Amino acid sequence: MTFKIITELDYSTQGQLSFLLNIRAQRNSQQRVLEERFTLIPQMPHLEKTDEVTGNRFDLITADLPGLYHIRYEAVVENKPVHVSASDLAETEVQDLQLDVLGCLYASRYCQSDRLGNLAAQQFGHLETPLKKVQAVMAWIAEHIAYVSGSTNASTSAVDSLVERRGVCRDFAHLGIAMCRALNIPARYFTGYAHDLQPPDFHACFETWIDHRWLLWDATGLASPDAVVRIGTGRDAADVSVCTSFGPLMLERQSVSCQVIDPDYQKMTPEQLEHVFISHS
Repeated sequence: MTFKIITELDYSTQGQLSFLLNIRAQRNSQQRVLEERFTLIPQMPHLEKTDEVTGNRFDLITADLPGLYHIRYEAVVENKPVHVSASDLAETEVQDLQLDVLGCLYASRYCQSDRLGNLAAQQFGHLETPLKKVQAVMAWIAEHIAYVSGSTNASTSAVDSLVERRGVCRDFAHLGIAMCRALNIPARYFTGYAHDLQPPDFHACFETWIDHRWLLWDATGLASPDAVVRIGTGRDAADVSVCTSFGPLMLERQSVSCQVIDPDYQKMTPEQLEHVFISHS
């Protein structure tokens, strides 16, 4: 499946500073960047960096003068997600997990799984398999958490979302991750572009490690798991922030577009999502 991505960001600063952007599509075995163009106005030197462990790609920009900085990122990306049937998924025991996957069981800044253990056990502990537990977590979030644009901020955590019973995609992902980790299911944060997302924005989902593969889940239900482009993964949003500023920086405007180029593409139905799962890595 092939995607066309266009992202525009305008930032303003009152003085010299550096900031780190994480908006480039990741390159991995199931995702190829066919074309890519990164434009910075005014033009200035900047460094492109790739994390060798996660594959996340960053642009380190130093704004030498106060003013407005315009960033435009365009890309054509091809990805080949794997469709996995529920009947083909076996359980994965904790003792069989690799060290890098074990790290996705720990509590993190926004995903306080250590504080959700009792709730997770009461709600989902009786279910037999990790897959059924994750599906139940998804259903519980859909029933109890309202999607409300602008209802949270950069400091909102999974526990905050649980108390407030509302949030945006970032908060839905954090809550899903925290619940799964509390059930001893490795989970990590996924940030990316989603086809025809409404409202248009960067999108957050989460992945769980089941049967030696990462399965993608969108707790908001706004995107089809097979129609997303990975930007990056991490323990939570702190690892894959769109912009990390080392000084006062103001976002003035943002425009994000992601469209499937393939004319025959059809979004997965709710019935399909119950029995077929998507792995992007």
